[in-house]
Amino acid sequence: QIRWEESIIQFETQINNVVGDVFISAACVAYYGAFTAVYRQELVQGWTDRCLQLEIPVTLGMTLETVLADPFEIRQWNADGLPRDQVSVENAILVTRGRRWPLMIDPQEQANRWIRNRESKNGLKVIKLTDGHFLRTLENSIRIGMPVLME
Repeated sequence: QIRWEESIIQFETQINNVVGDVFISAACVAYYGAFTAVYRQELVQGWTDRCLQLEIPVTLGMTLETVLADPFEIRQWNADGLPRDQVSVENAILVTRGRRWPLMIDPQEQANRWIRNRESKNGLKVIKLTDGHFLRTLENSIRIGMPVLME
């Protein structure tokens, strides 16, 4: 019974903070992409402080991972080749939750490997700008909703 009561308190807190947490998560998805881990933390801290100034309830120490991903999904990403560090997990959230096509600057080809493993079962087409069939493959894939990885 004590565990149930603790769970109820935790759920009530989460419900109370949902607006602020979702606001900060949406800001992260919109703006995180190009920034370092340190600057990302500064952004979240600034947004959290502003929410508190405006009396918008928000979870202190909120992370993008706790709001927009679940542990099972993250383990699956890791199994697909995603590194286990915080920035890689945040970047995966940006790729999977964002509505825009991502541009991934990937000198170590970690994102490339992750995308290939993740999307291979969905008929991933891998193309290069120098391919003779580049445009036709891109058009056909977009038309039928197939994933495309441009290298």
